[in-house]
Formats: sequence, structure tokens, C-alpha cells
Amino acid sequence: MHVSCTLASVLTRRTLYRILALALLGIEFSIATVFAGVPFVRGSLGDVLCVALLYCFVLSWREVPRVPLALGVFGVACAVEVAQFLDLAGALGLRPGSFFAIVLGHYFEWADILCYFVGTVTTVGLDLWTLRGRT
Repeated sequence: MHVSCTLASVLTRRTLYRILALALLGIEFSIATVFAGVPFVRGSLGDVLCVALLYCFVLSWREVPRVPLALGVFGVACAVEVAQFLDLAGALGLRPGSFFAIVLGHYFEWADILCYFVGTVTTVGLDLWTLRGRT
């Protein structure tokens, strides 16, 4: 008797999203430390992957409709960018370099919103495309 198992059949979807979220978190830490001096990687690729990280994190805990999730993740990313425009970190007196100051950031850029959009569309597109073959 031959038993055929694929990784996707062994692991639950939530587990796969947890693995993806942890991998993306590791990549984001690498971008923030090792690649901090590489402008494209730090400034653009990090923003694209940030929305993918949030998307996978949510799906690692709960099954939700993909398009509303993608819109919510994009909205959160844009809200953080608006907080940067308003210098929320400074207004809250967050110490530069502290965890929350890094998460909020300091510099508003329209290009970041474009990167969030590209990351959102790519992430939900890939997810829906891979789900099409599994459902």
C-alpha cells in the first residue's frame, strides 16, 4: 500500500500561515539590521513584506475572508504611515530607537503607500491563486 502525503496535507492551513509569518518576521529583522544600509531593501522591500507578514499573522490565528483581510491590512499600513506624517512617535514622547518608535517610524513617504499596495495585491493574489488549487 502506497501512502502519498504532501506538506500541505500534513500541516493545517493555520500552521502554514504561522510558518510563513515567522519566516517573514525573520526576514524583516534581517532587513532592519543586516540590510539597514541598503536603501531599496530597507525602504521598499521591507514595506512590501510588512503587509504580507500582517496578512499571514492574522490567518495563522483565524480563518477570515481574504479580500476584506487584505483591505484591512492595507488600511493598517496606511494608518501607520499617517501616524508618521503626524509624528505620533514624537508626540507620544517615544524614545528614538525604542521598539514602538521603530514600529511607528518617523518619515512619511508616498512611496511607502505604493509599496504597501504592491505588497497587499501580491500577497492576496498569491494566496487566492494557491487556494484555488486546494479548495
